[in-house]
Amino acid sequence: MIKLPLRKSKSKNLLDGTTPIVALDIGTDTVKSILFTMGEYGVSVNRISRIEQQKHAMKSGIIRNLDTVLENCKLSINQLVSNLKPEEYPKYVIMGIAGEYIQGVSIVVNYEREENFEKEVTRKEQDKILEKVKFQIAENGKEDLSLRTGLRNEDIEILHITPTGLEIGGMPVNTLIGYKGKDVRLNFYASFAPKTYTEALRKVASSLNFEVLGIVSQPFAVARAHSGGDNTNFSAMFIDVGGGTTDLAVVKHGNVAETQMFAFGGRVFTKELAKLTDSDFRHAEQRKIKYSSKELPKEVLRQVQRVMYSTSGLWMRTLKIALQSCEDVGALPTQIYLCGGGALLPDIKQSLMEFPWKKYLPIAVVPKIDMFTPDLLGSIVDNSGDLENIYDITPASLAKFLYDMEIDRVKKNINWEV
Repeated sequence: MIKLPLRKSKSKNLLDGTTPIVALDIGTDTVKSILFTMGEYGVSVNRISRIEQQKHAMKSGIIRNLDTVLENCKLSINQLVSNLKPEEYPKYVIMGIAGEYIQGVSIVVNYEREENFEKEVTRKEQDKILEKVKFQIAENGKEDLSLRTGLRNEDIEILHITPTGLEIGGMPVNTLIGYKGKDVRLNFYASFAPKTYTEALRKVASSLNFEVLGIVSQPFAVARAHSGGDNTNFSAMFIDVGGGTTDLAVVKHGNVAETQMFAFGGRVFTKELAKLTDSDFRHAEQRKIKYSSKELPKEVLRQVQRVMYSTSGLWMRTLKIALQSCEDVGALPTQIYLCGGGALLPDIKQSLMEFPWKKYLPIAVVPKIDMFTPDLLGSIVDNSGDLENIYDITPASLAKFLYDMEIDRVKKNINWEV
């Protein structure tokens, strides 16, 4: 039997509408955290904090200087709990993880009920089916990641093995319990990461006196957070351009089919700008931000635009390679949603629009490109009045992931810890 890292006290009802929880996104450029509660019908965002990271704190989405990151996280949490009574302080955290060594794979399992297939599936039988399938996914997935990265099996951690779709007798269902049929089809998404990465995150959580409810693959969480994500007709590509990495997720027919991450984010643009304008990193970063918000004078604008445009061309070529490696996806969706602070650069969207999609990739038409704005999040209500930026999508998505997990456990009797 396997024990997944998503664990909590079974007696604790996290959907009570009062239990405060923190979603923590330790980004390369900014620590973003959200204080939220969950009820039967969704997530309530109550407070949001953003703390800028120092240049040396992170590299490509991974913690580089633990002491610096921990100090930034403490500042972020202090902002969240400001003016709260001690009994109102959160005890639980859900955390995101990104980086090139975070591996994700979509898996379809066909299972045959050999005995009693004319009888209804019981909860015990469903747990047994999920346990058997998840054990095999865990073993095979670790082996596969070991071959790809050179890491030993014991150095790899299962982040989560998430059921994304269930069918019995050819009919899509929310739970197998109560249905009859012989052939069962299960869609899962499995995420794996090096233990060195997850241990660093757990040290942060422990120092903040938090119990970790989960460490979640960020592109998977983002793709599942869209309000259309539960629709079996929904297909889209999600591109989250962060400071250190770009995270890609491909959703087909409501299921996350593929995720990719590569170390090309907003910092590359800043470094190129600093190099070509002979300025320091901080000054170049400020110029880049002003460029994105159209606040630069014309004589400076043209110089910055040349750098941003040429660098976005390199970014697009890297994205093309990532999409070409999505071999099992088939035809790509024709809708793109952009989020993350780097997506505010107008040249990112421009490079996507100018790219000859049909020449290099399996796609029927040039995709439509939209921003993944907070109003497109599913099952999330903003009580803070501050959830309005595309770079807040990732921490909000972590909250939505936890909500979905709890709904599956409570409403659908799907046990995540079989």
